[in-house]
Amino acid sequence: MLKLGFMGWSAISQRVLKLVGKLTAAVLAYWVLRTTGFYDFMAHEAEGLNTVILLVGSIYSVMFAFVIFVIWSQFTDVENFVMRECNSLNDLLRFSEHLNPDADHKIRRGVADYSRSVLKSEWRALGGRRRDKPTEKCFSELMDAVIRTLPAGPAEDAIHQRLIDIARQAGEHRDERVTKSLTRIPPTLVRLVDTMAGALVLLVFVYPFHHWLVGVSCFVLLSVVLFLAYLVMEDTDNPFEGVCNVSPQPFSDLML
Repeated sequence: MLKLGFMGWSAISQRVLKLVGKLTAAVLAYWVLRTTGFYDFMAHEAEGLNTVILLVGSIYSVMFAFVIFVIWSQFTDVENFVMRECNSLNDLLRFSEHLNPDADHKIRRGVADYSRSVLKSEWRALGGRRRDKPTEKCFSELMDAVIRTLPAGPAEDAIHQRLIDIARQAGEHRDERVTKSLTRIPPTLVRLVDTMAGALVLLVFVYPFHHWLVGVSCFVLLSVVLFLAYLVMEDTDNPFEGVCNVSPQPFSDLML
């Protein structure tokens, strides 16, 4: 379940304004180079530039597709593990109904406290690539409440064992969710993608188009497309911040 995060729009607006400023400066530089005869000189190298643009563009497209595939896989993994963990916690609530009232109350309170801590602090902490100690403590307390539950009679022994198995599954799903949430694209790979995108923009900028308006249009169009591509890559790399996020709604539902 995806959620649109409006907190990211202000940052995006600032980046768009910076992009507009850079493009304005680049168009001005393009016009100056046109008047100095730079592109008349580059016209003799048009065939070589065509080859280089094709090679760099092909390599960039393959690399970017690979990066997006990996990032999107991690994004959907986090979403899936959230659902699995919450399903296990919901099973805890359902099965605890068959225990004595005191044990049922402790487990329900543990699930509620843990869900509240996830929503209050862990979601934001994972967005900053940090583990949240208070939430880990709440989860440990929930596990203790399940394991140390004393069945009121033989009829509750089987239910108690089932609760322990469900709690173990919830712990596994939580570990997988946190691990995937802390995984980000390596900075060296980001810089490589940036470098290739910059090289592609530069090659189109110096390409000797016959008409200056065509050259400016192609340069601006390519810059905007690469800007949007990078924005999508960066946004989906963090499942908790930005425009498109993994929704914490399943944890909210557990508190109802």
